[in-house]
Amino acid sequence: MQIIPQWLKMNSARPDLSIVIPALAEEKRIGQTLQTLSEFIRKDPVISKLRLEVLVVAADSNDRTHEIIEQKAILFKRLVLLRPGPAVGKGRDVQYGILQAQGKVIAYMDADLATPLHHLSKFYTNVLDNADIVMATRNIRKHHKDPLRILVANTGNFLFRIAAGLWVEDTQCGFKMFSSHAAKLCFSRMTIQKWGFDMEILAIAKANRLKVVTRRVNDWQDMPFSTFNANIIKNSLHSLKDLACIAKNRLTGAYTTPEV
Repeated sequence: MQIIPQWLKMNSARPDLSIVIPALAEEKRIGQTLQTLSEFIRKDPVISKLRLEVLVVAADSNDRTHEIIEQKAILFKRLVLLRPGPAVGKGRDVQYGILQAQGKVIAYMDADLATPLHHLSKFYTNVLDNADIVMATRNIRKHHKDPLRILVANTGNFLFRIAAGLWVEDTQCGFKMFSSHAAKLCFSRMTIQKWGFDMEILAIAKANRLKVVTRRVNDWQDMPFSTFNANIIKNSLHSLKDLACIAKNRLTGAYTTPEV
């Protein structure tokens, strides 16, 4: 389903920036998230000057997420509600949105806004300065209070460096921005549909020699109702399986595009 105002139907100019937000069963916060994003867009000196589209990807759920998104569409010049069907995983939803985004630059962020929105303009400037991917990283020990979550995050990041051949402090922060070329290349080759997709995207970027820039986000907040925390053992085991898949694909050259 697409909610597009009448004026945009007559103006097909390509957006400067697409913002993709996965929102599975997010009725408790998606309304406030979209309200906050709308206010930020109007006020930020960089983002307010851009032609934007916001794509909210909401898989099937039993709550009012879809209804609330439709109600908030009036806040934006272009808001697209994407309904990919039954829930599969966060990776599938982000991929679904990225591959439909039309922007010259494409970002995705979590619906909880754990990474403050003011980082958008900084990341956008980095992409314009020839970065293919700009990604947020966190100090895991500072931001996560749960010892188990810290152990899982640090172990996962260490194993990722081995599997992907890429040193990144933190792969899992849900705030990343891409040039259109990098986004389409990485997400069209992505195979992991759940939590490990962030790691796979970076492995694909490494295999294709894309320029990845990291930015430490010191004001990231650990928000309540995290779906990863709710099933941390199960999701961690899935991530280990995903890392094995990444290592295999990297070694067999499955991530490399023919022209590279």
